[in-house]
Amino acid sequence: MKQIIKKYKMSFISITVIILLCSLLNVLHPYILKHVLDLDFQSQDVIKQMIIIIIGYAIIHILRAAFMNLRNIKVNKTVVKILKETRQKLLKKVLSMPMKVFDEYDSTDIYTRLTADVSNMNILFADAIPVVFNNILYIIFMVIMMMIANISLGIIGIITFLMIAINSFYFVKKVKDINNIILDKRDLENKEYSELYRKNKLTYLFGLQQKNTQDMNKLLDEELRYRKKFIFVEGISLPLSRLIEAIGIFVALYYALVIDNSIGIGSIYLVVSYIRQCRTPLNEMFNQLQEMQVCFNSYKRIKKILQIKEKEDIKKGKNIDVLQGDIEFEQVYMNYGDKDVLKDISFHIKKGQKVTIVGRTGVGKTTLTGILMRLYDLTGGNILIDGYPISELSMECIRRNISYISQTPYIFKDTIRNNITLGDKNITDDQILELSSQIGAGDFIQKTDKGLDTQIVRL
Repeated sequence: MKQIIKKYKMSFISITVIILLCSLLNVLHPYILKHVLDLDFQSQDVIKQMIIIIIGYAIIHILRAAFMNLRNIKVNKTVVKILKETRQKLLKKVLSMPMKVFDEYDSTDIYTRLTADVSNMNILFADAIPVVFNNILYIIFMVIMMMIANISLGIIGIITFLMIAINSFYFVKKVKDINNIILDKRDLENKEYSELYRKNKLTYLFGLQQKNTQDMNKLLDEELRYRKKFIFVEGISLPLSRLIEAIGIFVALYYALVIDNSIGIGSIYLVVSYIRQCRTPLNEMFNQLQEMQVCFNSYKRIKKILQIKEKEDIKKGKNIDVLQGDIEFEQVYMNYGDKDVLKDISFHIKKGQKVTIVGRTGVGKTTLTGILMRLYDLTGGNILIDGYPISELSMECIRRNISYISQTPYIFKDTIRNNITLGDKNITDDQILELSSQIGAGDFIQKTDKGLDTQIVRL
């Protein structure tokens, strides 16, 4: 993952510079208006000064719009390329992983890495990081501008910023925590609804309507309690921020108009304007910081998959063109983690002999075929094919000589030919048609418009 990001280092540097310029241009509006308020309207060249300020104000707006548009284009283009390479690298890694790694990850885990986690990376790079970085710079520039205007008023503004920041951080975190609890409660309700629907006959047979209603109402009451708490916390945050803001403005005005009345009206306006503006970037920043935690977890999960170094070399070992099929298990042991699946298994299947292996679910029937094809490594013992230990035979050799039909066959969205040959170009069309006739599928293939080239659509 780091290699992909490093590849676009120059793009990130240019994006950083653009965000820096956008933040600087954002804080210049009040600074321009400060100069308007500080103008000496009795001066003879006041009109000239006004024209210069208006032109400067217009240029700032035009540049701000241009740089913001450029930032969005640059960020989206870079992120799209990163996500494309990440998905490609993830898919390549998944397709090359040894079978034992698949035992560590559920299929839904792999699917989540390729979809939801990659989407979270999009949120991280396209939204969260640019927004947080932009707002940090915005606040820093506001502080600098206030200190340039007047040090005393700047200190009042900084203290107000800090108090609003503490208030925003606390309530944003509190709202997120309560919202997560509400989502958990909703999941429990959905599970309960599903359970009640599946057991509706038992509900009627045993007269459980009242009990089920009480259990459901209990869950709904718990969710309602947290929703009320959510509304209260969210509702008190904004008034409290505005109260802090109002106190900060009052202190700034009191200092400028009573304690030190030498401060210009432009400087007063500048500080008051920035105090009023600071709440929005602070809230945006803390909201995105919460999102970034989720995104970084996705980043770690993707990184963990990409860092898997084990890769099967299917060509390593002896390559026998045709194996005759004499199979012998010698005191074979196999386990998954701490769970023993096969213990001291020994038997001999001679060439041409047909054998059926039966047993209840979970005794290891599928595992026998898995270790025979070297999908899993043995814990102990040995397996011989035509006298060759399977550890000495290449995986390519073993899997080329063994035919396998799963109990849950999978139809690929591809041609009839590729679904039968599975991409093996050594199998001719005549062989496919002959085999199809033997199993009763020949007439079906002949009735299709394109024969073996007919595309199969999975339902």
